[in-house]
Amino acid sequence: MSVREIQPVRRGDLSKSEKGKNYSKHKPDLQEDFNYCCGYCGSFDGFGYTKTYFEIDHFVPKDFLIKSNSQIGLSKYSNLVYSCRFCNNSKTDYWPSQSETIYIKGEEGFIEPCHIDYEKHIHRTNEGAIMWSSSIGKWMVTTAFKFDERIEEIKLLWKYNKTRVAIEKIIDELNSYPEDSNEYRETKNNLAPLFEKHYFLQKELGSFYNG
Repeated sequence: MSVREIQPVRRGDLSKSEKGKNYSKHKPDLQEDFNYCCGYCGSFDGFGYTKTYFEIDHFVPKDFLIKSNSQIGLSKYSNLVYSCRFCNNSKTDYWPSQSETIYIKGEEGFIEPCHIDYEKHIHRTNEGAIMWSSSIGKWMVTTAFKFDERIEEIKLLWKYNKTRVAIEKIIDELNSYPEDSNEYRETKNNLAPLFEKHYFLQKELGSFYNG
């Protein structure tokens, strides 16, 4: 199963300049291009928990770019990733190759999250955990992002998001029927168990972060 519901694709026509050091100006566009999800773990941006706050990550790390006097500017859009705080903090300045053009060295390194090969190296289990499918994937899971240490959190976030998507899908269907129709009433009845599941998952997630 894919880690992300939708493959992220960075836009080609940028709304902001790539000049300067103020890369935060790209955040609204990145949020949209990454489908309001973390580019690395797929967590959805919208649950309201401060510990899942979303940030901008530099795929080739910012500190490395500065120290190596790289030609890649800090606002270069193709190097920016919409990332949850957990993934951004875990990845920090890891960069095994120590070259801005080489992403992998031996069995260590990164797959660019907008590249189609990203999903070939890591996958999501039926329970929602993130595991590896290759040696590079294993390094990303266990060393770079520490997905293996965050299994319960990642599974909860995945279940919560799946429930949200299911609710939104039914609401969209509901809006296509007249309110006095049998289809409307039958579809509306399907929402009750999902709202209940959403409520208890929200409580469980809140307890997880506050406990």
